[in-house]
Amino acid sequence: MTNPVRMCAGCRGRADKPTLVRLVWDGGSAVTIDEQQLLPGRGVYVHPACVERALKTRALARGLRRQLDAAAVRNVLASLSVG
Repeated sequence: MTNPVRMCAGCRGRADKPTLVRLVWDGGSAVTIDEQQLLPGRGVYVHPACVERALKTRALARGLRRQLDAAAVRNVLASLSVG
């Protein structure tokens, strides 16, 4: 069985879903990482290396249909690499 393919919001390249990080709006006031890629709602897939590009082009904000604080998104993703 093959993995589903998703598009990275940063580089716009296609990749297998497990290789991407899914970001979702938590319903409150922040972006969260959907580690199991199962949370409901709008999500945006991005390679960890493409996050800066996605923030610069506002692709994450457009994908989530929200105004985003780039520093807060960076903090959320920094916690992923530490954990």
